[in-house]
Amino acid sequence: MKKLIKSYLEKFDKECKKTNLFLVANLQMQTKKMSYYTIEHASDSEFFSLSEFEEIASALLKTGLCLNVFYTEIDFVEYILKHYSYLSKETLLVYNLARDGRKEGKKSLIPSFCDYFGIDYTGSNALTVSLCRNKFIWGAVADRFNIPTPKTVCIKGGEVLGEPFETQKYIRKEISESASINLSNDSIVDNFEWKNIGKTDFLLQEYISGIEVEVPFFNIKGEYLVLNPVKIVSSSEILTSELSDSNSYSFEMLENQQICTELKKATKKLAKYLGITTYGRVDFRIKSDGSYFVFDIATMPYTTDHSSFNYNFEQYGFTMTDVHKLVILSSL
Repeated sequence: MKKLIKSYLEKFDKECKKTNLFLVANLQMQTKKMSYYTIEHASDSEFFSLSEFEEIASALLKTGLCLNVFYTEIDFVEYILKHYSYLSKETLLVYNLARDGRKEGKKSLIPSFCDYFGIDYTGSNALTVSLCRNKFIWGAVADRFNIPTPKTVCIKGGEVLGEPFETQKYIRKEISESASINLSNDSIVDNFEWKNIGKTDFLLQEYISGIEVEVPFFNIKGEYLVLNPVKIVSSSEILTSELSDSNSYSFEMLENQQICTELKKATKKLAKYLGITTYGRVDFRIKSDGSYFVFDIATMPYTTDHSSFNYNFEQYGFTMTDVHKLVILSSL
């Protein structure tokens, strides 16, 4: 793995002709103050803290590219519209980390806009980004290709989409938010009243007892570099919103090589079928008997100091800047 990562980093030095990075990222205590439109903003859990933003900006500056920062999607869009005729698209790359708003398609705004104007950007296209935000829909795709997922139904508008099921424990989740947002230990329930579902929209899944594992990957011009599976270590049965926001968990390498191989194969397969480009992450739960289930997909995963990407790279003596160099390389 170390030799392979090193070879891609050498490719970056030889092949990257970009000189300007436009970073679009939402920042706590900043983005909402700067927005002069009436926008239903995302929760602060979706935004970067100042320390996280500093880590990313510092790593990007160390790539040797010039960095311009936009804290709101609207600022970026208005800048491009105003200066489009003067931009050198050949030397420009949009480093897209924008995630403001509350609707299902919110993360597709920048990819869609960039595709319309023929501007290169990091991450997947608008279709894939939106698809991977809806757990019920991408879960159906995974099931179709025999990639295990927990039993799931979508409760929407007072109706059950999918087949009701009985299990020992259930877990309630947001339909189209990242895995940990609004999750608490109270999200795990022993019983569910199918005759009294109410009007609130949510996802109801079979709760999988076991360990949580993240598998980060790059898609570099169709070549998949799937990193080693990383186990989440925390004080809770699940990675709650509170634990996630405070980074109150740690990482360990998954040692069972047979399961590692299976998770990597499933990750590559799912990324291919869903059309995830540049980079991403697939999250699994693994039972004590070794069986595994995909429960979340990230098309814009964290690449901060406290991330499974950086943890992987640190094992081989690489840096966070090296992580971002491969994100950029995969976008060329």
